[in-house]
Amino acid sequence: MSMTAVWTLILVVSIIVEVITIDLVSIWFSVGAVVALVCNLLGLNQTGQIIIFAFVSIICIIASRPIVKKYLKGNIVRTNLDRVIGKHCLVTETITADQKGEVKVMGKLWSATSLNNEVITVGEYAEVLSIEGAHVVVKKLEMGVDR
Repeated sequence: MSMTAVWTLILVVSIIVEVITIDLVSIWFSVGAVVALVCNLLGLNQTGQIIIFAFVSIICIIASRPIVKKYLKGNIVRTNLDRVIGKHCLVTETITADQKGEVKVMGKLWSATSLNNEVITVGEYAEVLSIEGAHVVVKKLEMGVDR
C-alpha cells in the first residue's frame, strides 16, 4: 500500500471517529495526516513522513487540548438547590427499596430514595447525600445524632 493511501486512510478514519465521538479525540491525527500527506507528495521518505506525522500530532495535542477541554466542559449552572446536600430532613412518607418516599428539608418537600435501599419510616430523620434529577438520596440518621 502506498504512503499516499496510508495517510489518506488515517485522515478519513480520524475524521470519522471525530464526527462520531464529538469529543476531540482524533482531530490532531487528522492534522498530522494532512501534513504527512503533503510531505509525501513533496517526496519526503517514509521514515520522515512518520516522524512528521507523530511530531505534528503531538504538538497539536499539547498546544490545543487544554484550550479545547476548557470550552468542551460546558456551562455548569449552579443552583441554590445544592445547599440541601448535607442537611438533615424529616421523612414524611416512608421510603422503601421499591418505592420513593418523601422528605421535608429546609421547609420544602422532596421525593426521596434511600442509600442502599434501606427502609426509612415516617417520622425518622435522615441526611441528604445528593440530588439525582428531581429527588434526593438520603441516609437514615442513627439515634443520638444532633438535628
